[in-house]
Amino acid sequence: MANYFSDAFMGHRRNQWLRSIYAVEAQVSGAWHRGHIDKKQIEDDTLVIMATFPTLDERACTITASRLIDVRGEQAAYQQRVIEKVAGQGVLIKLTIPIYEVTA
Repeated sequence: MANYFSDAFMGHRRNQWLRSIYAVEAQVSGAWHRGHIDKKQIEDDTLVIMATFPTLDERACTITASRLIDVRGEQAAYQQRVIEKVAGQGVLIKLTIPIYEVTA
């Protein structure tokens, strides 16, 4: 079955989504910590965003959630996941977000 949307249109939409992502944040002890986005690109039909959190490197802590903030300052996505880390261990969050047309 052919796709309704053209490949070019879907490519433009993915680029639009990628440009709208402003920040990645991680939650530790109820407080949100903003990371540094190191990579933000499109691979095939998937947005790939990688962020590091240097301010958390020297702390032993439990990360309980992560979220994406858009260019308007609004929460675009949220995920709960518990990650225990020790002091001296870096933090890297990699988000992969597929954006494709469902044809079934």
